[in-house]
Amino acid sequence: MRSIRRIVIAVACLAAPGYRLTAQDVFPLADDPVLAALVEEAVASNPDLRAARERVEAVRARVPQAGALPDLRLTVGYDYGGESWSPGLDTGPTLGVVQELPGPGKRGLAETVAEKEAARAGHSAMRAQAVLVYQVRKAWADLLLARENLLLIEDQRRALADIEELTRSRYAVGLADQADVLRAQAELARLERMRLHEQGQVGIAEAQLNGVLARPEGTPLPEGPGLRALAGRTLRVPSLDEVVSRAHAMSPEVLAGGTMVERAEAALQLAHKGTRPDFMVASRYEHRGPMPDMWKFDVGLVLPIYAGRKQKQAIVEAEAQLRADRALAEAMRLRARTAVEAALADFRASVQEAEVYEKSVLVVGALAVESALASFGAGKTPFISVLEAHRALYEDRFEHAQLLFHVLWHSAALDAYGMTGMGE
Repeated sequence: MRSIRRIVIAVACLAAPGYRLTAQDVFPLADDPVLAALVEEAVASNPDLRAARERVEAVRARVPQAGALPDLRLTVGYDYGGESWSPGLDTGPTLGVVQELPGPGKRGLAETVAEKEAARAGHSAMRAQAVLVYQVRKAWADLLLARENLLLIEDQRRALADIEELTRSRYAVGLADQADVLRAQAELARLERMRLHEQGQVGIAEAQLNGVLARPEGTPLPEGPGLRALAGRTLRVPSLDEVVSRAHAMSPEVLAGGTMVERAEAALQLAHKGTRPDFMVASRYEHRGPMPDMWKFDVGLVLPIYAGRKQKQAIVEAEAQLRADRALAEAMRLRARTAVEAALADFRASVQEAEVYEKSVLVVGALAVESALASFGAGKTPFISVLEAHRALYEDRFEHAQLLFHVLWHSAALDAYGMTGMGE
């Protein structure tokens, strides 16, 4: 059994872009309108997701800045000719402007680098949204399990009450021991403790859901199809090729790896262009009193004369970063493949185990209880046989509910690797 923490970490690393129900969803309750409404509410109101989206907007605002020209420099001065401060032949106020002009292609490459940074931020927001959807589905599955356990406890209590009544009636006529009556009553007392525990689990799941939905504490949650709605259903288990291909095509982590490589390639091109000179143009106006005003124009170069310590080292840095990003992108693809393969194994096993319980274990357990009750009524078996058969049946029913919960849990994790749509 893999821990919930492992699943959350895997989803955080590899969850696919944003939320929108598609035919690729294997989550059995994906079409449930109650759950779909909760997911839409979470996507619209969760503050963590809002923060991630605002960070994307902040990074996107850097793109036009990166491609803009350097700011115009304005200078104001006064030329003193040495004879008088009054405007004249060699004396008067001046006004100048200087505009730096990066070499051809540099601004476009700088903007491309910034665009790739914005794309990486977008992948992070996609990841945050997919993790949020997973959290809603997982918390909903927790709630359904706790509610189902409460129903099972009530069902078991009614059955035990019938057995206890039968035992007391047999004890009254001397066909059963007082110890049998006390055992039945003890079992009923244990069920009360279980009921209180599951009520606490309901409260925990509701608190988690209200948290991701950004609702006030204690907000009641709607009823929806219970875990029993999954019983008897044929659940689709996708192939390994399908889930791996989907993760490689849609996982924000894999997409981010490709974007990092593209950014590094653009940065390397920009570093190479750094060895070429930049330009600047300047204009200066001089007022000379009674003499005609003068305009001066200059064109200059910014020469990379320290290229050995600056521009060439920038190229070395960019080349190393590109190699590192390519290796990291490959590592991300490997992690994606490993994660979806493990998630698929979890999901397939939970589906198969649930089917075994439905088709054989629970059927045999129910027959065992009927047989034990008939034999006890006929005085052929002791009461302990009835109690053990009854306890085994409900242990199996609780285990079956746990398996159905695992179907939801692992399918939610598996879907998180391949959900599509930005949801914006």
